[in-house]
Amino acid sequence: MTGASVISTTGAGGRALTMSGSNVQSRELNGFRDWTDFVNSSFPWLEHRNHCGSTFVACVSAFSFGSGSIATIKAGASEVLRTRPLAAAAESGHIKLLWQLAGTMEVEQDRRCAVIRRGQSTAIDTTRSYRCRLSDGAHFAVLTLPHGACPGWQRISQKLCGTALAENNSLRAAFGAVMALTDPVFGERDEVGDSVLRAVQSLVTTSLHQSAHDLDKAGPGSARLRKAEQHILARIADPALDPDDLAAALCMSRRSLYMLFKEHRLTPSKMIHDVRLQRCRQSLDEPANRSRKITDIAFDHGFSDYATFSRLFKQQFGVTPSEFRQQGRGASMS
Repeated sequence: MTGASVISTTGAGGRALTMSGSNVQSRELNGFRDWTDFVNSSFPWLEHRNHCGSTFVACVSAFSFGSGSIATIKAGASEVLRTRPLAAAAESGHIKLLWQLAGTMEVEQDRRCAVIRRGQSTAIDTTRSYRCRLSDGAHFAVLTLPHGACPGWQRISQKLCGTALAENNSLRAAFGAVMALTDPVFGERDEVGDSVLRAVQSLVTTSLHQSAHDLDKAGPGSARLRKAEQHILARIADPALDPDDLAAALCMSRRSLYMLFKEHRLTPSKMIHDVRLQRCRQSLDEPANRSRKITDIAFDHGFSDYATFSRLFKQQFGVTPSEFRQQGRGASMS
């Protein structure tokens, strides 16, 4: 991560965020050092990287009681990593269930990578290494629960982490309940907050097991497509990336690769273009890149011909890259 400042925080005895009673506390953090100090006290054993092109600002609302904690976070472009040594040093294991409210979050765990967009969610296991990279202005909610809050978690964890969870009614209900817990009314009625937390734990358990079941039903073909997408993300800046590289990464012949993609009504070349276009769109939407040339952003994501990039971008999103950027600036000014 060239040019990114890196800070390691190993925590003070693994201390978790603690509130006064059941009240919600909100803080605005100005500067990357204030942010890392806060995360160190709330979610210890992490490394931090600053990717923000201007002054780093974050806003946090947090609520903690019993064995669970909830936080809504809005932050600048940045990255947190839990390396293997830091994961081994952590005192206990937790499930982190994240809902994306705005912007994007790129999550990696267990050799899987997923880009989580608005309305999507993902799960992280704190006992294993992981990485989360936030776009500028990313806004998300995170529910932290001990492993014991989700019976059978150890059995499904390896399937779920590093993936975008399938949407289902239990997940939506859990999200609604989580946001309700941040309502100050619960500060005066602890027993209500506890009952809602128990309901949230039940909904989360149902949702996570349903997501694992859906992944099993999808079969090995879908798993290979996810691996292909992960490989594209890892090599996204390489203009020479082609279907032969994907076939080699998946340990299969070119013919088998095309047959696999045909089953899902895709082609390898289209997936490569789609992933690159999505990342370019994300980069164009980030305030830190507003002064960068669109051509440079396209080249950074593996496009070697601007005319082709602009044509594919308009086919995919209905506007040219420059029109998309102008729309984003207009919305920001409004």
